[in-house]
Amino acid sequence: MTCSSRRRRRIARAAAALTGALALAAPAAAPAVPFNGRIAFSSDRVTPGTPVGKFDIFSMNADGSDQRRLTTNPAGDRQPDWSPDGTAIAYTIDKPGSAINFEVARMNADGTGSRRLTTTAGVEASSQPAWRPDGRAILYRRSGPVGVGSIWQMGVLGESPALRFAPPHVPLYPTWSPDMTRVLFTAIVSPAGDTDRGIFTMNADGSGLLTLFDIPGAYDSAPAWSPDGRTIAFESNADVGAGNPEHDMEIWTMGADGSHPVELTHNGLHDEGPAWSPDGRLLAYTSGPDNRHGDIHLMTPAGRELATLTSYAGPDESPDWQAIPAPRTARSCGDLVANGRGGRDVRALGRGLACPAARALARRWLRAHRPARVRGFRARVVDFGGVRRVVLSRRDAGRRRLVAFLLP
Repeated sequence: MTCSSRRRRRIARAAAALTGALALAAPAAAPAVPFNGRIAFSSDRVTPGTPVGKFDIFSMNADGSDQRRLTTNPAGDRQPDWSPDGTAIAYTIDKPGSAINFEVARMNADGTGSRRLTTTAGVEASSQPAWRPDGRAILYRRSGPVGVGSIWQMGVLGESPALRFAPPHVPLYPTWSPDMTRVLFTAIVSPAGDTDRGIFTMNADGSGLLTLFDIPGAYDSAPAWSPDGRTIAFESNADVGAGNPEHDMEIWTMGADGSHPVELTHNGLHDEGPAWSPDGRLLAYTSGPDNRHGDIHLMTPAGRELATLTSYAGPDESPDWQAIPAPRTARSCGDLVANGRGGRDVRALGRGLACPAARALARRWLRAHRPARVRGFRARVVDFGGVRRVVLSRRDAGRRRLVAFLLP
């Protein structure tokens, strides 16, 4: 289930190059860019105790290693969405007693503490949850009979569910923009069936409906905001300028206003479900021969493929990337390995903590078997469901110095 050592090395080299570029461009006091955590995805792979054909939620490191099954529901679980603080996942479950409808649930990052959030009446369904960027609410799709759908919002424990938006066409995959001023969604625009979709945004009050991408007859879907809100990744089987003569699903990007659409993938495969890394420098997506067979892949936003993260004969789909909050730092110092144990994405702040010194401090802490203190720096370690955030910090003359990194 894990990717090969060669793949991990290729990902590490690409990540190091990106980190180096970031370090060169970083200002004296860089923003608190989140760490890239684990990737959640759904799969119907058969593991002990899993009914055949039923999806579960899995998570893995960003290099494809340490794949873990998070749900064991005898019904299906899919469409994971990480909370902004990286501690929880909202996801869609099969509606109990229904063969076709859904509800929304949540769990902790490690798969514990699962609880159902919605109880939707009759033939209606709740699905496709998306956390509000401030972590205070969850947006989701509510649907009924064919041709009926709207966008609802509820509290993070399922409290106070309420209709939020009712756009003119049936909406899917609603998400808030990072600054929470607009809502992005797909809509079914075909008069009958689900054969033609378009991508739209509207203001937070429901006004200002804007068509971003809608090629007649094409299936334009699954839009995702970049972390800075400037770019949208999506999937489409449109053939624009003879760029997709096979009319298969490809990954695209465009500006947040729909400008400059660019087809990133050009192949005869089914590419779908793009998800941004929290630092905005990578995209995870599913690619395979059709929508029932695919693996999770990794590429840059320019379309350069880096690695295949999973290997399964059926569908591995709906990737979503965990954001792990990071302290404000001034330098990005790459990865390190000490005694066979790795620290990923080392960052530093403060005088005397240039990258060599920061890496040396992190290495000393690892080799000392992770003590509570090292060289006067207090260590604080928080587990985010399979990846740990380490912060080594101290104050000298009122000034804070710190080194932060991840332990996969």
